Amino acid sequence: MPTASFDRYYLYGEVTDYLKDLQAQHPNLVSLGSMGKSYEGRDIWMVTITDLATGPAAQKPAMYVDGNIHAGEVTASMTCLYAINHLVTNYGKDERVTDLLRRRAFYIAPRVNPDGAELYLTTPTMLRSSVRIWPDQCLTDLPGLHPADVDGDGLIMEMRVRDDELGEWRVSDRDPRLMVPRCPDDRGGAYYRIYPEGLIKDYEGQPFDIRPVPYGLDMNRNFPSNWKPELRGGGEYPAQEPETRAIVDFILGHPNIGGLLAFHTSGGILFRAPYGYTDAEMDPDDLRIYLEIAMLGTQDSGYPEVASGRGYGSTIVEWAYEHRGIIGFTPELWDMAGRAGVGRDEVQKATTREQREAVELKFLTWNDRELAGKGFFNWKPLNHPQLGPVEIGGWHPKFVRQNPPPKLLEQECHKNAMFVLRHAAALPEVDVAEVSLEQVGASNAYHVTARIINRGFLPTCICNKGRKPGVVKPDRARLDLGDGWRLVSGAREQEIGHLDGFSAGQRPGWGRAMPAKSMVKVDWVVERTADCVDAPASHVTVTVTSCRGGVASKQATFGDEGR
Repeated sequence: MPTASFDRYYLYGEVTDYLKDLQAQHPNLVSLGSMGKSYEGRDIWMVTITDLATGPAAQKPAMYVDGNIHAGEVTASMTCLYAINHLVTNYGKDERVTDLLRRRAFYIAPRVNPDGAELYLTTPTMLRSSVRIWPDQCLTDLPGLHPADVDGDGLIMEMRVRDDELGEWRVSDRDPRLMVPRCPDDRGGAYYRIYPEGLIKDYEGQPFDIRPVPYGLDMNRNFPSNWKPELRGGGEYPAQEPETRAIVDFILGHPNIGGLLAFHTSGGILFRAPYGYTDAEMDPDDLRIYLEIAMLGTQDSGYPEVASGRGYGSTIVEWAYEHRGIIGFTPELWDMAGRAGVGRDEVQKATTREQREAVELKFLTWNDRELAGKGFFNWKPLNHPQLGPVEIGGWHPKFVRQNPPPKLLEQECHKNAMFVLRHAAALPEVDVAEVSLEQVGASNAYHVTARIINRGFLPTCICNKGRKPGVVKPDRARLDLGDGWRLVSGAREQEIGHLDGFSAGQRPGWGRAMPAKSMVKVDWVVERTADCVDAPASHVTVTVTSCRGGVASKQATFGDEGR
């Protein structure tokens, strides 16, 4: 059986090999396909997981999960792999996993930005998203400091340069590793300027500009919701990037998707809708549902939910909710501050020099205690080819600040992968609870009644955004007859609208609670044809098809009463 290790970060080839092996070993559960090609031509792998013995994925309520749209956020892809591994290896062993895979489908894309992640993992480069240079191909030719691994240690650290006249920073009196802001009245001491480690193009002495890496695209600002030309990193038009378009096309092509988790790093929070407006302006029922499901994620991960409300625009979660009526979250994995015992309020309220220094000292104490001092690189001298004597040091930029150190990776993966399961459990699930047959007098006619229900927490439209025209098709009930019977009354296939989930019966308010409208009765009248009056007993089949609640059927057999 394929095994996965969660004490390191996988390269693209390792991800590919693991997923192919998993499909080969578990063809009854795992299907592997490509959503499309990345900018550099890599397959963007999509793993479909469900128990095929209980029906195809397309006929079940589905969760969409992805990770690593931002190049350096590789914890996200490992959390997706952990979720895949957990589902497959626990099928038949864990009751909750087994039940979910029989009744749900999971679409998991562990690395939707394979090019960026590969560059991040194999070079010192730090980048936001795509490897396509944007917005200007000439960015690398601009004069100024360009980040580079000057000392050859495989990382781009911070570089402090002694400048007693203009330096903005000084060494902390409490810990020589820590740089603190120079006080307004500081004079006559040792002061420093802090730069990214790098080389200066067309250097003619100070001052010089600091140039960011030329990869200015942000694929999580390239979705077709609230996109604007001035959006930072959003590209020339929405869904322009092949990776973004692959995601959009996949979600549009799989209307059974009702829940979405897009894993990112870092911060230890669960971002949710709304993005462009406030909670007060949001549909109150949708907000309540969002908060209920977010609570599941908080219980598993310890991360609080946060309404984005920052006007980011054009993110996958915003697009999924606003355009497709899908409840989605962006879990920002890895809470370095929390690990260091620094509360969120403490960080936010650290506005003075003294408060910020106290917080940074707690980080260093945690580094010494929990990471054996390896998370922070002590300042070391370097003879810079242009600036002369400098010192290089600071926090590990990739696997402390942005992602957890490898020894803490599995813990982060596990608790967030559990949210995948709980969110999936909240999806709608239709069923034909009962089909009854009642003979009409002494005739050969029967009254057929089906009771159709939604067993899930969420309605079959997921939320009120899903009720908008053209978003989620209404549920439908269909009657199929055996030989010798014909339909007398009622349309063979009928629209039955959308069924509430049990969440609708939990609306707060004064007076008595109002039960959810999670059940509907559908009626037909059928009749045995004259030439089949003496035929053996036959049956009817009622099938309910719900875009996001799945497909279910039930049969009822006629007796001999009509003969």
